[in-house]
Amino acid sequence: MQALVLAAGWATRLGSITGGGPKHLLPIGSRTVIDFVVDRLGAVPDVEHVTVITHDVFFPLFVEWAAARPGRPPVTVMSDGTNSLDTRLGAVGDMAYFIRESGIDDDLLVVAGDNLFDFDLAPVAQAARHDFAIGLYDCGSLRLAPLYGVVEIDDGGVVTGFVEKPEHPVSTLISTVVYGIPRKRVGVVHAYLDAGGDPDKSGDLIAWLHTRERVLGQVFSGRWIDIGSPDEYARAQAEFGG
Repeated sequence: MQALVLAAGWATRLGSITGGGPKHLLPIGSRTVIDFVVDRLGAVPDVEHVTVITHDVFFPLFVEWAAARPGRPPVTVMSDGTNSLDTRLGAVGDMAYFIRESGIDDDLLVVAGDNLFDFDLAPVAQAARHDFAIGLYDCGSLRLAPLYGVVEIDDGGVVTGFVEKPEHPVSTLISTVVYGIPRKRVGVVHAYLDAGGDPDKSGDLIAWLHTRERVLGQVFSGRWIDIGSPDEYARAQAEFGG
């Protein structure tokens, strides 16, 4: 299995906190956000290699980070060839770029590089041997749920409903950007884009896909923080920086 870390964002909502660099390299204690992400991927026995995809502007910073990172798993940094917000490919666009440029012939685990979590990714990796699988998290609040993609699943864990940022959420179960894609189905990313799908919203990919084929939802327990605001970054430092 290969792993892809999405790290081509511009962190505009974090303002001056990033100092003009990627939020993925912000410090959490003595480490960085993306170190925690790659560590969780490295704990999955099936993951043989990790690729971090970013853009031309941040590419040298990620290359420097990867060169200094010891141990497993091996990490490669890839640029998607863009250099501004106006030319960005978007999350799904970057997934498609990696699939096309790498010529991947393997199962794929995709994770957002700006999410901090401490749960085991192995269940999604195992499910992705046969099915498209997504990681889910119970945010515990109908007030917070509209900020994310809200998911419904049946008793077998199959996704039966998905609405991106609904005004009136039906549950507190939300989608994280943790996707497991079986080798035989990696072409579905390009099929979604060819059908006119939004390249920037990864949740729209799931909303489109679950009505066409079986998508399994794996509910995670533990801690999960989407570092999209100064408040969430402060919480990440407090919870993971010790």
